[in-house]
Amino acid sequence: MASSSAAPSSTAAVPAPATVAVAPKAEAPAPEQPAAAPAVDDRNSIEDIVYTKLPGDRIQITFKMTKPPVEPNAFTITNPARISLDFPNTRVGLEKKSLAVKEAAVTSVTAIEAEDRTRVVLSLIKPVAYSTSIEGNNFAVTVEAPVSAIAGAVEPKTTHFASTRKAGKFSLKGIDFRRGPQGDGKIIINLSDPAVGIDIREQAGEIMLDFLNTAAPAELQRRLDVVDFATPVQTIDTFVQGKNTRMIITPKGKYEHLAYQTGNVFTVSVKPVIEKPDEKKVDEFGYSGEKLSLNFQNIEARAALQVLADFTGLNFVVSDTVRGSLTLRLKDVPWDQALDLILDSKNLAMRRKGNVITVAPAPEVAAKEKANLEATKAVVELEPLVSELIQINYAKAEDIASLLKSIKAVTTASAQEHPVFGSAATGATVERSSSSNTLLSPRGQVTVDERTNSLLIQDTPGKIREVRQLIAKLDQPVRQVMIESRLVEATDNFSKSLGVRFGTKYTDTSPSGRGGAVSGTVSDSSSIVAAGTLSANSSGLNVNLPSPGIGTSVAGSIGITIAKVGSNGGLLNLELSALEQEGNGKVISSPRIITANQKKAVIEQGQERVFTTSVLGVGSVVTKKATLKLEVTPQITPDDRVNLEVNITKDNFTDAINGVLNIKDIKTQVLLDNGETVVIGGIYEQDKTDTITKVPFLGDLPLLGWLFKGKETKDNKTELLIFLTPRILSDNLSLR
Repeated sequence: MASSSAAPSSTAAVPAPATVAVAPKAEAPAPEQPAAAPAVDDRNSIEDIVYTKLPGDRIQITFKMTKPPVEPNAFTITNPARISLDFPNTRVGLEKKSLAVKEAAVTSVTAIEAEDRTRVVLSLIKPVAYSTSIEGNNFAVTVEAPVSAIAGAVEPKTTHFASTRKAGKFSLKGIDFRRGPQGDGKIIINLSDPAVGIDIREQAGEIMLDFLNTAAPAELQRRLDVVDFATPVQTIDTFVQGKNTRMIITPKGKYEHLAYQTGNVFTVSVKPVIEKPDEKKVDEFGYSGEKLSLNFQNIEARAALQVLADFTGLNFVVSDTVRGSLTLRLKDVPWDQALDLILDSKNLAMRRKGNVITVAPAPEVAAKEKANLEATKAVVELEPLVSELIQINYAKAEDIASLLKSIKAVTTASAQEHPVFGSAATGATVERSSSSNTLLSPRGQVTVDERTNSLLIQDTPGKIREVRQLIAKLDQPVRQVMIESRLVEATDNFSKSLGVRFGTKYTDTSPSGRGGAVSGTVSDSSSIVAAGTLSANSSGLNVNLPSPGIGTSVAGSIGITIAKVGSNGGLLNLELSALEQEGNGKVISSPRIITANQKKAVIEQGQERVFTTSVLGVGSVVTKKATLKLEVTPQITPDDRVNLEVNITKDNFTDAINGVLNIKDIKTQVLLDNGETVVIGGIYEQDKTDTITKVPFLGDLPLLGWLFKGKETKDNKTELLIFLTPRILSDNLSLR
């Protein structure tokens, strides 16, 4: 390894004693030996770096040296893309060790000298193929074109759509704005002809569209304010400029735009770019610098720091007390990690301000920072105090004051003890903080005036400036939400009842011919319709199983004489009664309420009844409520969604005498988009009953059994659905 050989300069500076020992004898005195010549640096040197663009988007970088170079050791790095060349026994004779290229696939060339070798690093936009060649004292590297590159392609600054094939005048027919599903804003322009020439470009943070040789009606020449759509687009200005019509789209924040045309419709889509916390790729140890490789033995710490300074292009200020050497071999590590390793190995510390890095021994840095803090503290203790009145608009002054002081270390004093605040006003309290855990200085104090909701602060000008900036961020109007709930209760009832009564009646008055039937006629309608046990002088119907009816509805019936039985004139009478009932109902309850962000709101409506109860013979009065109640706590998320904690109750009295409540209650938490409607719950009930009344044994007979039994069927269905819709209100209380 070249770095392990002894330094030639030290041996060359010592004269060889063997020359004197073997000098031949001569009669004349030996000539005087010349003094030893100083060591000569015979290393090769890189004197210049030039680059030449080649056809096909290739580039050739030539290193001009003082001697014919040898083939260097070369290796590549994929991420970041680099080509590294190690020239042995070579130094750097350049004034600037870094050359910005920014042509083809090469962005820069950097030469770093370390002991008896020089490393040349070619930074690339992506990994590409390359070749090397040696011609005389020149070493050339030819870098091929990227795969996606197109020779001679130049990205235009202005994008052109269509062309003005016709000489006639065009016009705009309409301008519309819509919000896309991803929060993007779409500007839709209707053209009079698909051949309208359109130039689109970005200028000064705005998107400009020029519709060539195109007019715009007066109703379209205006400003569209689309801030409420919550997209990157804020305003759209359209006006006529000469023979053309210009449209200026003003976006906000980071965005990307896309323009496309379909027939007569031209669309510009402006999509927000989600800003990541750190655009740079950070490894698992938290380092994000560009990767490099280092291989040194016994290199001075100051020289290693110089290598990093040349590689990064940052300014390094190294203290005179930095001493020592180190040996390191690092391959493909971030430069900031390499810096940490060098600092840790020599007990050094660094502080960075902008692009300047200061390096010194850790004890020296700590002592300097301590001295600076003590000096700052002394200045704060001697700095004069000023007083300032700050008006709180939306928050409570007491809440803001609690953030400015330490709760555990506050001493309360009367207003007379602080004459700087003037007379002691009712509702004003003065609090002084004696803890360092506070936004105020140790001498600072704050007064809360409850009457005007203001803060009177006495502190140093710097502290008051910090407090005012903090209050400006905290004292913001609280956003409001309107919650609309809809309770839909649907009922579907079906009932059916069927019954029969029949018996015999004899016309023969002879006691020996009676069959046991009672006297009377079927025409007695009152006795036929009424259900229950027949009296002694009723209708003469021996089987009594009529339809009981449904609720207060009485079943219809029909009575007939079927036949004459026997020679004595007996009659067979039959009565059929039946009833079928259907009912559909819908009850809609829609409570609405507006509340502030993260504040609970309750709305309630219903009935309150008084009932008497008796326990162990002691009577008491009980009051019960049957209400429709909505209790909700909204939380607006930063992306304009609403997190709701909801409690909905719907009660009603099922027994008006004993005060029995039928309770329907739902508690849930749900995250919704602004204006989105969702079904948060539902209750479905079905009550189905079949009741059969029959004469034992006879009612079980096939077919004939229906003459000895009655049947009642009920099928009641009830369904409760709960819908919820949150809407964020803007400052002017209109719906967003």
